[in-house]
Amino acid sequence: MANFTTDGKLCIERELEIDTTVKQFDDLITRFDISETCQWITDNNFQKVCLQFPDELLGVSAKIYEEIKKNVEVDLYILGDTSYASCCVDSVAAMHVQGDAIVHYGHTCFSKTNIPVFTVLPKGLLDLEKTMKLLNDNFNSDENVKLCLFYDAEFEHCRDLISRHWFRQYPHSYISYVEIDEKPNRFLGRVVRNKEGEDFPVEVLKDCICIHVGSRGQTLFNYTISIAASEWYSLDPKTSKIERLEETIWFKRRRFLVEKCKDANVVGILICKLAGDQTRDIISRMKQLCKVNGKKSYIVSVGKPNVPKLANFPEIDIYVMVACPENDLYSARDFYKPIVYPYELEVALNSNRDPYFTTHVTDYDQLLPGRRHHCDIDHVKETTDVSLITGKIRETKVDTNEGSSTNLVEKQNWALESIGQNLQDRSWKGLEQKLGETEVKKAEEGRKGIAIQYSDEPE
Repeated sequence: MANFTTDGKLCIERELEIDTTVKQFDDLITRFDISETCQWITDNNFQKVCLQFPDELLGVSAKIYEEIKKNVEVDLYILGDTSYASCCVDSVAAMHVQGDAIVHYGHTCFSKTNIPVFTVLPKGLLDLEKTMKLLNDNFNSDENVKLCLFYDAEFEHCRDLISRHWFRQYPHSYISYVEIDEKPNRFLGRVVRNKEGEDFPVEVLKDCICIHVGSRGQTLFNYTISIAASEWYSLDPKTSKIERLEETIWFKRRRFLVEKCKDANVVGILICKLAGDQTRDIISRMKQLCKVNGKKSYIVSVGKPNVPKLANFPEIDIYVMVACPENDLYSARDFYKPIVYPYELEVALNSNRDPYFTTHVTDYDQLLPGRRHHCDIDHVKETTDVSLITGKIRETKVDTNEGSSTNLVEKQNWALESIGQNLQDRSWKGLEQKLGETEVKKAEEGRKGIAIQYSDEPE
């Protein structure tokens, strides 16, 4: 067995390297906005506040806790393990301690929440003179084509210096500022403004050249596919290189997945985000889309999804994931069944939408009523077309009534019984509670070690 397994002793005795020092954060109070955090807690008279940290900041979480505790009389809780992604505010964990508010540290996706949040963005160093020289060497002026500057959220602390240098060099262009508070023209946590400070909708950038200053990642990727612009460029201050961005191959892949949505008969609505009322609204909208198109839909909530978890539901043909725009599982190809955005299910099943999209909607909140990309759902009639993947005729069989007939209700109940029967036929059904059937015993010491080799097992 030793040739096929890992030595259990190595797993037990392995030490994790966690940096508990604060050498990289000499000025802790300034770096993590301690004074501003304490003032926010005092002004709002919060009694229980949760401090949410990403994994890379857990080493300094205790120091930050102590600094806040020195200045404010409040119950503090450190949230280390988030429900889904560290960029999302973990309101579910805060509810476990009945928290009044959350202080969120590190990278954020700027998603809406149903709990007060104070955001402490990361702070990075930026050589502004060198950066502006690189921009000037590649983009001489904005007389013929306007420019728009995007910058990483870690440079938000020097936004005034950035805007001063930018508008001195490009007075007719725009800057996409980080905006934490909800605003009418806010898009993916950003607001576009000109030199005079006027707000503009993101559509004003369709004829502009957009330049992002910062490292490449999911945030920049969301901008390039969601915001229509003449051209997109990335300037990485660490490498001093400017690169033109194109996502043609990615869009081809997404159009293929739209066709897979049309072929699917059973859709799994995968829940990877719980904060905010808009999560409940988009789930209802996805269910409505499936219903009017004669497709079965099931809500699946398994915490942080992975391949083994989703492999337990072979009856589901495709998953539509309700998550923040920063989630990178949308592009994962390890899963047995494809995962799509809510927007792709909309394009596939909502006949009122243009099937040929050149920009994408990564923020599902924009699909809800009253938002920029909302589109009404019409009742679908029985139609036939040809699948572009299988080449077979695809039929859409739906009830002619608006879902009020008893026939439709019976079909839905049959669908629930059908998937329930599939689960019952499996050899392994999961843990059983057996309430009242188990004899009550005193607690006793259990096995020690890990499942691969317990301490009382022979070598």
